[in-house]
Amino acid sequence: MDVRYYVDTRNTTIFGATTNNDSYFIGKCDTVICRYKRCSEETKKATVEPRALETDVTYHFYTKVNSHGLNLHHNRIELLKATDFCTKRYTLFIVHGWLGDKKSTFNHHIKETLLTKHNINFFVVDWSPVASRNYVASQRAVVKVGHYMAMFIKALVTSYGLNLSRVAFVGHSLGAHVAGNAGAALDGQVDYIVGLDPASPLFSRRKTDNRLDRTDAKYVQVMHTNGGYLGIQNPIGHSDYYPNGGSSQPGCGYDIMGTCAHSRAWSYYAESLATENNLFLGWRCPSYQTFKKGLCRDNAVSLMAGYAIDKNASGTYFLDTNESPPFGKG
Repeated sequence: MDVRYYVDTRNTTIFGATTNNDSYFIGKCDTVICRYKRCSEETKKATVEPRALETDVTYHFYTKVNSHGLNLHHNRIELLKATDFCTKRYTLFIVHGWLGDKKSTFNHHIKETLLTKHNINFFVVDWSPVASRNYVASQRAVVKVGHYMAMFIKALVTSYGLNLSRVAFVGHSLGAHVAGNAGAALDGQVDYIVGLDPASPLFSRRKTDNRLDRTDAKYVQVMHTNGGYLGIQNPIGHSDYYPNGGSSQPGCGYDIMGTCAHSRAWSYYAESLATENNLFLGWRCPSYQTFKKGLCRDNAVSLMAGYAIDKNASGTYFLDTNESPPFGKG
């Protein structure tokens, strides 16, 4: 059954966060959250113009020897000539979610971990001028932002000979859909995309042209940690991983807004990069209930996330984690 999402312009809370712009509350009308906010006949469906300019997106380039980074706009890629940018290395783009920016904890942890251990080209995509707006406006703009990101990468292909088969995207929440739209605009030719709990509100299972799906890259891996709430529940990649069932996460307590479980996706991803041995081992299984009954222990196994993701995996995988770091159980 389709779930309808509404925006209540009378409330200044957005999933527990506020912005300096006009604020909206979004909730499922069949949840305690929405009932608490008195989802009523007066609640209006959102219609927000998806405004986003190419200048709203900036790119911050880092390598092992360029740890302070270089800030780039779409029309200044020639500045890379003065750096150690090298297309022989693997290139990874990371994309923050709603209300994030280049300084987000998500970006910092991933950047520090990857550049400590790997000699790669690392780009942080900052679309905060758009992501800092109310959720509806940000959600409506992910297609445009993804296309701007793709245009930047096409310029790297033209000017520097960047090979898309050695390019990957990692995106959290709305950032996963930005990454998906960028991949689609590049004809699905990037090596892989990792979607970290891709945002659910206002996205449709049937409509794929504005969200991440398996056609957006040669391989798409998706991690679900707050599925059915802030994150998408249904499998949308070549492989989909559901730690602790994929909806709520241990150690998050009474996580009524789902923000703790939603952010666990990038926490798990960061840990999978930092540890010597990735301990996020999942079993292929049709459901978490079947997994908990021990009926999938003889099935195929796969490691969730990590630097070298498992591109041979297909289907849905389930695993349990610890309540606190280290989260991986093995």
